[in-house]
Amino acid sequence: MIGHTFLWSLAILNIYFSQSFALLLSGVIFPLYLYPETGCTAWTSLITSIQNNNILQFYIVVNPNSGPDGAPGSTPNADYQACVPALRAAGSAAHNVKLLGYVLTGYGTRSSTDVNNDIDTYSGWPSAYRPDGIFFDEVSQDVNLLPTYQAYASRVHQDFGTGFITLNPGTTPDASYYSIADLIISFEGFYDDFSASSLVISSSTPSRKQGVILHDGPTQAPFQISNQLTSILDVGVSFITDFPQAVAYENIPTGWNTFLGNMISAQAPCSAALFSIPR
Repeated sequence: MIGHTFLWSLAILNIYFSQSFALLLSGVIFPLYLYPETGCTAWTSLITSIQNNNILQFYIVVNPNSGPDGAPGSTPNADYQACVPALRAAGSAAHNVKLLGYVLTGYGTRSSTDVNNDIDTYSGWPSAYRPDGIFFDEVSQDVNLLPTYQAYASRVHQDFGTGFITLNPGTTPDASYYSIADLIISFEGFYDDFSASSLVISSSTPSRKQGVILHDGPTQAPFQISNQLTSILDVGVSFITDFPQAVAYENIPTGWNTFLGNMISAQAPCSAALFSIPR
């Protein structure tokens, strides 16, 4: 007798090939603070995973040195110039990669000149490795600082056109922040501390705009957590690593491929809800 897993896999493949590169609704985000090394050797497994899981949307946060590592008009070093295009190329056929430049905001305390300079630096990179938008880290959740982040979002749109904006307060911000972002990381923390009640989901704080980043998890995160994040909570993006907080984003998670497989399998019953990528 043919097993249910095989039937679901076959159904996904049929939908996938008939709809010409469709992506599942819930994707993954990778805070890539890992140096690529010469020949992109440190990123090879990530690049391969993008190619092998081309029905998942990948949001890759590029972070040369807590930012672009240079002033406006500068470019990253040769390894980044070679390896960031390799990330983009891995998703070129399925259009399943968005590159985001890391910008620190210090919960609203960092100089706006420095923040804007980082945005301008990324936007000035040549098109081969220029990010598709910005990942703002250490974002305030305070409504009183919303105008600061509105100004940063405007700067992204000014520099990038339709640049993709991700905010990372690591917790639930005031609902007004959702109006200026494409994604908000509404939980970043220890794997064991996360539960469904960690998120605030409503019409003004939609789950599809929320992301969850978990560190200090098991080496092989169980299927149940991926199912909770995708099919139950319906969050936009997720990331799980077994590495401890201090080095969580400087390593490829031990169970990375298992996690990606679980993200796909968890959404298999909802495969009819796949949507085609705009070209």
